[in-house]
Amino acid sequence: MGRMKGKLSKGQPKGARSASGRKRDRAPVNVGPCLGVARRRAEFGLPANDVGEATPDATRRGKQETHTCDAIGRAYITGLLGSGQEAEDLLNAGRSVARRYWATLGVTLTPDSLARFQPQDAIGEPMSQEDRDERDRMREASLLTTLDVLDRCGRNRAVRRAFDQLVIDPNPDQGPAWLDSIITAHRAKAQASARDYATLTLALDGLRAIA
Repeated sequence: MGRMKGKLSKGQPKGARSASGRKRDRAPVNVGPCLGVARRRAEFGLPANDVGEATPDATRRGKQETHTCDAIGRAYITGLLGSGQEAEDLLNAGRSVARRYWATLGVTLTPDSLARFQPQDAIGEPMSQEDRDERDRMREASLLTTLDVLDRCGRNRAVRRAFDQLVIDPNPDQGPAWLDSIITAHRAKAQASARDYATLTLALDGLRAIA
């Protein structure tokens, strides 16, 4: 027995149709984010529709899940880098160091399921081998200068260790532990341990030294 005229198949959207059965109104349908993105938005209190304030800082708008895919980004969207232009400057300075560090080592980090949201270098014009060699030389020299500044921050290399954990170490989904502890505590309207805040302070000292 055939299907009754005008009866929709299972899952077929309702609406006015032409004689051929095609839906007359074919306006684009708003499709929600995938489960991974939805989970990150819920975890960090980000807006579900990319509109509005993700944090008390009104300048942080747009696809904020980009900032959940590295440790310094998570610190940024939860307000731990400060606010306004200062926070953005620290974020950009840290990510610049991380990109130069891994590029100099020639290491390609294995992307996670949300790799398309992770910060990427802009794609420029094709370069000759000579130009690439010069770029790599300048990048390495700049990186060594930056790392030397961090090493000279003192405190028995505590600043450098905290900086590396926040900025350089690959932490696409979670970590370092002290940052996770602070974020979890703040979401619960509580306070993390004094040791966790002390490590954050050291990392921020390093960021401000190179920003």
